[in-house]
Amino acid sequence: MPGSEPPVIIARGSTGVRGTTPNIRRLGVSGDPHGAITLGRHNASSFAALSALPPRDSSALARSVRDRLRLAIVLEELPAGVRLNQVAVAEQLGVSRMPVRVAAADLVVEGLLEPLPTGGVAVKALSEQDVEAAYRVREALEAQAVREVAQARPEAGLQKLAAVLERHEELGGANDTQVLLELDRAFHWTILEATDNPYFSRAMVPMWSVVERAMVGMLRTVPDMFDLAWREHREIAEALAAGDADLAEQRARDHIRGSAAKFTKSISGG
Repeated sequence: MPGSEPPVIIARGSTGVRGTTPNIRRLGVSGDPHGAITLGRHNASSFAALSALPPRDSSALARSVRDRLRLAIVLEELPAGVRLNQVAVAEQLGVSRMPVRVAAADLVVEGLLEPLPTGGVAVKALSEQDVEAAYRVREALEAQAVREVAQARPEAGLQKLAAVLERHEELGGANDTQVLLELDRAFHWTILEATDNPYFSRAMVPMWSVVERAMVGMLRTVPDMFDLAWREHREIAEALAAGDADLAEQRARDHIRGSAAKFTKSISGG
């Protein structure tokens, strides 16, 4: 089950924040006529790190499989409605079926996969109702978090937030969805952690994949979406640094409500 850490979406490697991008071609994934996912044996080297994990560390192995599958779903490389062939996934990763089964069960709990009447699981579509529900809870959590940070003004937390903003200036122009998601996640998680209350981040974990799936959709359909979001991030950070709890809360609420509204507009074609 997820802990207090945000869901890992970046496959971190020697390349830094960009990591590796497990897209369908790189994974050797192809669709069959029945909508199942098949992962070809020829590209098993993409998951060398997974196969190298100690066989006895089954929980770490399941987490690694889960993180790779989550990333592919968030980036829409495993599209909604696609049935997951767990046998093929296990074969591709060089693992037994058990860690794949455990990973799939975790992703069902997260709402990324859903059971099929005929057995197995498929990628669950992201609905407007999913986003509305998740963002409503997210708003309540982040509104309280920014109030506490503004009131306490923790030096280390504010310095880390400033570093995140600087990192955006360096990388925000990149046309890389994974990089943009990492930057967005770093900003929000830094605020949650600055409260020094682990229950904020623990409560946020289950809905964060919904947030990122919505973000991917908006990055694709809303012009300058990330630049707009980042300007709002800066405004929130300025209110936090000034110690203005009321202003920080209002800006956080406006930011989250605006994002939810943009998602609704993006899927309605409005």
